[in-house]
Amino acid sequence: MSGKAPQKPGEAPKKRRWIVHSHEATKPASSGSMADINITPLIDVLLVLLIIFMVVTPTAQRGLDIALPQADNRPQEQRQDTSRTVVLAIEDSGAITVNKSPVGSLDELDERLKDIFQTRSDKTMFVKASGKVLYMKVVEAMDIARGAGVERIGIISESQVAASEGEAPAPASAQ
Repeated sequence: MSGKAPQKPGEAPKKRRWIVHSHEATKPASSGSMADINITPLIDVLLVLLIIFMVVTPTAQRGLDIALPQADNRPQEQRQDTSRTVVLAIEDSGAITVNKSPVGSLDELDERLKDIFQTRSDKTMFVKASGKVLYMKVVEAMDIARGAGVERIGIISESQVAASEGEAPAPASAQ
């Protein structure tokens, strides 16, 4: 049995009146597919990505370990006296000089360098030799300097010498 009252014979069926509600009044006549994008899942994904990047970024930072030189606040006159550089020069003829003072033999070079670097805190020396000097001779002098207490050895090139004297650098000769 249905919940309707039985219709009497000869009576016209009742017409039903439709009540239109406010939310149904704005509804389109056809109920096809909806073209709107649901933004809520996109916001959820965006927040998850933001949290992941906030957690990962501090651990991914990398840097270089460098040793920067400290500023020297002493007057210029004091710095020149204590920071005199030691230059070991080897001439084309094979003669060795330390700060333009000639050295007779490799044994004398060892003694001279030990005297210089025994009391110095900066154990840096520069080597200046032309391209015509045998490589073995330069390496022997550098080895003696290491044995005498030199910790750092710098090389002065011919172009640096020419630039400091105000000349144009000499072209390198091919041998």
